[in-house]
Amino acid sequence: MVEPISDGLRVQARAQRQARLKAPEAAAQIIQPLQQQRDVAGMCVMYKAHRMQLLQLAEMRLNPRVRPSHATRAAHNIDHQVTVPFARTEHYLGSFLPRYGRLWNTLVRQTDLHLTTSLHPFKSGVNAWLQAELTQ
Repeated sequence: MVEPISDGLRVQARAQRQARLKAPEAAAQIIQPLQQQRDVAGMCVMYKAHRMQLLQLAEMRLNPRVRPSHATRAAHNIDHQVTVPFARTEHYLGSFLPRYGRLWNTLVRQTDLHLTTSLHPFKSGVNAWLQAELTQ
């Protein structure tokens, strides 16, 4: 049985080949990697759960990080970080809450996007941030 993700990657590769044939100079800008699209969507769910406090996503809300007993360089962002659930297995490590909890904490440490007041600027900012992370 073929995994759906590998099917999606094959479809994406085929679409990229077609885009390169039609417009070689714009092909890189037309199609984003599927993982980046998934990460943007996952971060939007985290934003809705933690920043917008949507009741439908209350079960997905992770506990805030515990404030350290002493001052640190990152203490100003600690209130916006979340406690990532412990993953005993590799399989669970890649599931939604551990993966996007770690990504959320990285976003909070590196940017101020989590402080935006609406979803659209957050989504645009996360997309640009992830694109910059890919090019580094």
